[in-house]
Amino acid sequence: MKVILSGLHADACESAIIDSFTPYFHITQVDMIREGSPDSPWAVLHIADSYEHAWAACNSLRGVFHRGKRLSVYIPTHQPDIYHEFAPHERLDIA
Repeated sequence: MKVILSGLHADACESAIIDSFTPYFHITQVDMIREGSPDSPWAVLHIADSYEHAWAACNSLRGVFHRGKRLSVYIPTHQPDIYHEFAPHERLDIA
C-alpha cells in the first residue's frame, strides 16, 4: 500500500522519513519526489499495513507541524487490493 507525505523540507531524506514514521507505519520503501518544487519534496511511503491501520495512522498525523511546515498525509484511492483487518462479511466493498 502507498501513502503520500507532503510538507517536507528540501533536506528531507529517505532514512530520516523511515526513522520518523516507523512508529506509525511498517515502511518497506520510500520514494522521494523532488521534481517540480525541490524546496517542498513529496515522499511516497510503501507500507506493509492494512488499510484500516493506515487510515488510523493518517488521522492521528492530521495537523502535525514539522519545523514550521504542516505535514499532509494522503492515501491514494486507486491501489491494488490490499489486506484488510476485517473479514469480508464485516465490511462493505462497493465496486
